[in-house]
Amino acid sequence: MYETNFQKAVFEGLDVLRHDPTINSNQTNGIQTMLSSLALIYIEELDQFDIPNEIKWNQVTQHGHEIGERLQEAAKETEQIIPFLDKALISANFDSLEESTLFKFAITLNKYKRPSPEEFGKIAESLLYRYMESQGLKGGEHITPYSINSLLPKLLDIQQGSVYDGTAGSGLLLTEGLRYATGKDKELSFYAQDINENAWIIGRINLFVHGITNSQYQLGDTLLDPAYKEDHSLKKFDYVMMNFPFSISWNREAVEDELMGRFMYGLPSKSNADMAFISHAIASLNNEGKAALVVSHGVLFRGGAEGKIRKELIQSDLIEGVIGLPSNLFSSMGIPVAIVLINKNKPKDRKEKIFFMDASEEFQKGRGSNQLRPEDIQKIVEAFHNGKEIQAYSRFVKLSEIEEGSLSIRKYFDVDDVDSPIGTVTVNSKSFMNHNVPKKDLGDVAEVYRGINMPSKSKQQEPGTEYKVIQLTDVQGGEIQFDTLQTMTIKDSKKAQQYMVRKGDIIVSARGTTIKVAVVPDIEGEIILSHNFIGLRLSPNYHAQFLKAYLESPLGQYYLSSSQKGSAVKVISLKEIVEVPVPELPYDKQQHIGDSFAQANKDYQQAIKEAEQKQRESYLDLYEEMEITVAFEQKLPE
Repeated sequence: MYETNFQKAVFEGLDVLRHDPTINSNQTNGIQTMLSSLALIYIEELDQFDIPNEIKWNQVTQHGHEIGERLQEAAKETEQIIPFLDKALISANFDSLEESTLFKFAITLNKYKRPSPEEFGKIAESLLYRYMESQGLKGGEHITPYSINSLLPKLLDIQQGSVYDGTAGSGLLLTEGLRYATGKDKELSFYAQDINENAWIIGRINLFVHGITNSQYQLGDTLLDPAYKEDHSLKKFDYVMMNFPFSISWNREAVEDELMGRFMYGLPSKSNADMAFISHAIASLNNEGKAALVVSHGVLFRGGAEGKIRKELIQSDLIEGVIGLPSNLFSSMGIPVAIVLINKNKPKDRKEKIFFMDASEEFQKGRGSNQLRPEDIQKIVEAFHNGKEIQAYSRFVKLSEIEEGSLSIRKYFDVDDVDSPIGTVTVNSKSFMNHNVPKKDLGDVAEVYRGINMPSKSKQQEPGTEYKVIQLTDVQGGEIQFDTLQTMTIKDSKKAQQYMVRKGDIIVSARGTTIKVAVVPDIEGEIILSHNFIGLRLSPNYHAQFLKAYLESPLGQYYLSSSQKGSAVKVISLKEIVEVPVPELPYDKQQHIGDSFAQANKDYQQAIKEAEQKQRESYLDLYEEMEITVAFEQKLPE
């Protein structure tokens, strides 16, 4: 993006401000000072408000004597003339900054020709996005990544009417809504609320310098004290866009008896407010309203109160789409997110259906985070609006096919690319299910058991029986490395029995993206399985090496990865793994296949060993030709 001289001066000015102790200790103060200054300059350039000359930026910054006090007074008087900015401009606390630093800052901003009023919004955006990038977790608190801000208004196809964001932060989602609708010659009004005072201050200035004057932005708790009400109910909007904070606790009891009807589908638990925000967004829509909500993947499949509410939303046919996005889009967190699209008035051809999209693999790696490219956004938007079904990317799913209220995206794609022992392959599970080979669920051919939760260090100091335990690092190359097993002390020996492995058990790693599978051989002593694994104790009709080979196959890996849940850490769900289909072949055929796989692995390992030995011998011959072997002596293996 081309950077004007004034824009350069803005970032130079920020560097000047950092020399002030007040700003150096808190970068948010610097952003507020800069935004307040930009707003004062913008007001002067706009020449739309009746601002006395003596409090205009140019006049106040002509000299540095008492510049802090004079700028603070100018900010205060300007707020009285423009009530939308009440308590926003004075947040800069100009009078608390060192006089010399502040005057140097003002000179920096006054060096170059000012941009047109239309450019101020872009400068504010650039400032906020760069702040998010530089501050990481702290900076990402109130700022949604540009690619998501750009995507949501396009998915909603914002035209005219009212737009609401109940967790508005810096207001960048709303300004993108304005940008998308600009040129459509439509009238838009904007409504915002946020619980964080800094976000409320920054967001209002950002909206203001974007020229969004037909707007309201209130400070307060959206869940416990929603700001916009009409006739004892929530005010209704045409569009709702929200990127609410994930998985926060909330005061559920405070709304148990409320009369606004926000929680008609159920009241979420107090430990997680995600569904409370979703319920609030839905209740804020008018009868033809649409919402686009950024959610963690847990919202799509978690059980309990959330699961019951999700089932109600599905049965009410309110969900139009679920779109999975890449991980690490946010500088403040690495987890993947999804977008849930709500439509109170679905088109006829989309009723009783949900449009699922897996856009998680299409992105560009950036500095510190991933980014959706313009072509990625365009593909998502076009596929959604056109209802375009693309193999392994997007498809409609009938409500009757939604399994147990789960909106987990991968569950509804029969085709996926899988890394396997023969390379990356495209798996079509539907073809397998339609194939005439007999099948059984894994839970019908094996007793499935969990590993034990590892006790804390203090618990391990307590008296008890010591057991060796299999952990993730102990399985390498499809085999258990018994010489690396650590021990743990368990006080209750009866409890330990349920976690003990036996010869012929198959263990499957339950956590992480790489799924390990191993067969327990003959063992000495009692060995238990850690919580990082799921154990399979096979019925007599199944051969262990055959089932191991199947689970390691492209199809097996597809089903196992589809059984994984979680955002930050992938965990195989016990409920899902028991439903994994496995081929039901005669035992002698299983034995032949299993033994052949074991022999193929043995041959492979022997070939590697021989190749390594040949390489060592060749290297040694070449070192002798180099006449350097007098300087070292080869150690023999112990």
